Amino acid sequence: MLFVYNNLIANIDTIPLNNETEFLELDSLLSNSFEWPLDTILAKKDTLSSKKLSPNALSTSIKYLSQDSIIINLNSKRVYLFEAAKANYEDIELTAAFMDFGFTNSELYASGVADSCGHIHGPPIFKQGSSEFCSQEIRYNFNTKKGKVTKVITNEGEGFVHGRYVKHVDDKTSYIKDGQYTTCNLPHPHFQIRFSKAKVIQEEKIITGPAYMSFGNIPTPLAIPFGYFPLNKERSSGILMPRYGEGAQRGFYFEDFGYYFGISDRFDLQLRGDITTRGNWAAKSEANYVFRYKCNGNIFLSFAQNFRGERNTPMRERDNDFRVLWRHNQDPKAHPTTRFSAYVNVLSRSFSRNNPTSTSDYLSNEFASSLNFQTNANGIFYVDASVLYSQNTHNKNISVSLPELNMSVRQFYPFRKKHKVGKLKWYDNISLQWRSSLKNRISTKDSLFFKPQTWQEIQSGMQHNIPLTIPIKVGKSSNWNTNVTFTEKWHFQRNTKQFSEISIDTVKQGQINDVFQRGFYALHDLSMSTAFSTKVFFTYSFKKGDLKAIRHVLSPNLSFNYSPNLSNNAYGTYFNTLIGETVEYSYFTDGVSRNTRAIANVTLNNNLEMKVRSKKDSITGTRKVKLFDNISISCGYDFAADSLNWQPLLISGRTVLFSFMDVNFRLRFDPYTINNGRRVNKTELKVNKRLMRFAESDLNIGVNWHLNQDFFKGKKKENKQSDEPEIAPPNNLLGNVSKRPDFNNPWNITINYTLTYFTKDNLQYYEFFTGKKYKSDVIQTINIAGDISITRKWKIGFQTGYDIQQKEFSFTRIEIYRDLHCWEMKFHWIPFGFRKEWGFTINVKASVLQDLKYDLRRDFRDNVY
Repeated sequence: MLFVYNNLIANIDTIPLNNETEFLELDSLLSNSFEWPLDTILAKKDTLSSKKLSPNALSTSIKYLSQDSIIINLNSKRVYLFEAAKANYEDIELTAAFMDFGFTNSELYASGVADSCGHIHGPPIFKQGSSEFCSQEIRYNFNTKKGKVTKVITNEGEGFVHGRYVKHVDDKTSYIKDGQYTTCNLPHPHFQIRFSKAKVIQEEKIITGPAYMSFGNIPTPLAIPFGYFPLNKERSSGILMPRYGEGAQRGFYFEDFGYYFGISDRFDLQLRGDITTRGNWAAKSEANYVFRYKCNGNIFLSFAQNFRGERNTPMRERDNDFRVLWRHNQDPKAHPTTRFSAYVNVLSRSFSRNNPTSTSDYLSNEFASSLNFQTNANGIFYVDASVLYSQNTHNKNISVSLPELNMSVRQFYPFRKKHKVGKLKWYDNISLQWRSSLKNRISTKDSLFFKPQTWQEIQSGMQHNIPLTIPIKVGKSSNWNTNVTFTEKWHFQRNTKQFSEISIDTVKQGQINDVFQRGFYALHDLSMSTAFSTKVFFTYSFKKGDLKAIRHVLSPNLSFNYSPNLSNNAYGTYFNTLIGETVEYSYFTDGVSRNTRAIANVTLNNNLEMKVRSKKDSITGTRKVKLFDNISISCGYDFAADSLNWQPLLISGRTVLFSFMDVNFRLRFDPYTINNGRRVNKTELKVNKRLMRFAESDLNIGVNWHLNQDFFKGKKKENKQSDEPEIAPPNNLLGNVSKRPDFNNPWNITINYTLTYFTKDNLQYYEFFTGKKYKSDVIQTINIAGDISITRKWKIGFQTGYDIQQKEFSFTRIEIYRDLHCWEMKFHWIPFGFRKEWGFTINVKASVLQDLKYDLRRDFRDNVY
């Protein structure tokens, strides 16, 4: 029998044993660490010579060590370990300041040790699998795998179980006497659910007898006849606790009461309902599904009846509100050539007004939905089918494309050999393609959407495009590109107009009647364009000062576009008897152009950069600064027009200042004069002795300023994933799903400022000689959102905006958050507007006790105007 002791090997067989030799002590001076398989000493005294295994021996060896000393009593068959003792057996690990192990009964005793001041250090810590607990003392039998623990604290799921006495009957089941359950991780927790007895099944559940709530060891009358706390990490079904209260418009209400169905790891479902004493009610359901490597999605359905006014009075009004929300995403690994996605968001126009929604939904009045299917055949033939739906809850307009089909073939090169060797010729790059689209569109009001007449007047059509592209490379930096596109449009209906006279009180008035006609009508269009472009580089160097160089990139572009008039069958006429003239109109809303165009354009694109001295760059000592991303100057001439041939001179540009300010501007100069409020075919050069007249300008400045502590330190924000659980009520800042406040950054502010200054000709000045020569308008808005940490536990969040011209505040919201360690407190306030409300909530952070909360609020639906 050998001791392995920091490379020191001692043979126990050589140690004389007699009646006087009862203890074998290895001094701690030899080493501060010791490890020894226990099964080597489980035999009786005479087994040192016979080498027979004791019947008390365990099936698996126990490995243990200590930092101070190990004492072995061979007569009593016991081992004593002192200071930072550690024992491992199968999946069990135990650490303590003191351990006592008996060979005969395979029983282990562990406890902490008191110092000279009476403080206990090194309490036993027991680990088995995913279970871990700390106690005052522990007795454990390795044969029966049962144990008894005194004053234990164990972590179970998101909570902690404290018990005065714990009996460990197997590797999963324990019984607790005089215990408490809490989600606070402190030795003396802020709150507890106290019970006299309980059963704990690891990773499954905790079942208790009668229990009551206690705060700081102060009992309260809040009691329950029994307690059930689920611990399993898998989905499980259960009741969804409601929110209740009283409101002026709803009376007593019971909201969001329901049941959660944890059907499987791939699918779950929750059903919720609202009911009030004033007659309002709502039914809501939400389902999530996930199929690995295939798809995932979410479905939300809601229907609500909301009443306003008193019963049995003429002021009683009812709104039937609904919402259908479906998100579906296909995994890219699901199929190599086919993909399906869906985003359906359909709701009644009063849903956001009468029902709690996110801030973004409340501030929006346009909602879009789409179903999309894409596939291709060997990367040659492509099909994209979509169903599009859009609605405006403000003007009640609805537009539906059912379906919209796009087809195309891969671009091919008719003059390029299949296995081309060597450099490509210019004609090898000539390409052809075919694209086709089919549309069926309905545009109507939401009240007429389900009327038969609406579907009978659906607009259907098909368009085919065959583009021919001829790219030619001229030198190193010049390109000459020519495009010829043939377009054919098939319409399956047209609208004709008929003029008729009607008399109202002996006064004749004209009336235009629209006649919807079904049929097949083909329109043709042809467009040709050719363009030559190049780049010219200019560099201006400076020897003195911090400015080292300015780089100017000039990109001239010469183009010519020609499109003949092929619209003979796209236009009709009717005779207006009141004015005695024939009026021309188009049969189709998207017909071809009535005029022949032959426009030559000249465009000069300019890019300006400068190189300045930089102390931060230790290699080159300079850095680049963009002055203007692009300054474009363009003008054109229409050879086919019978008058007003010259196009206006347009100057536009964009740049970014200070990395957070976007500046865009546009100027228009007109070469023709204005007479009686209309442009006439007389040049400014001939009439007013000037080349052009300033006609219009547009300046847009946008500031997106994100300020925080790292901004002034020059640090860039890193996108780190947080393990904090998400909170998703509709009442959090900005109305979006967000994480708990980040206290690592003491303050965070985002400022968005937009300025639009628009100036154009005042036609009334030229017609009536009144007013100013130019009309101008200024639009300025500012939006501010952010949060500030008042202390390490207090944080204030806010969102507001102001229209400087209208002198009105936009949607404003203030939030106060207090971290209460294992609890949290939230207060929000919307001080004005239709959504004016406030709410106060204090709740446990852990999701296992998410229904343990106090909620007090004044809902926006309770406002009386």
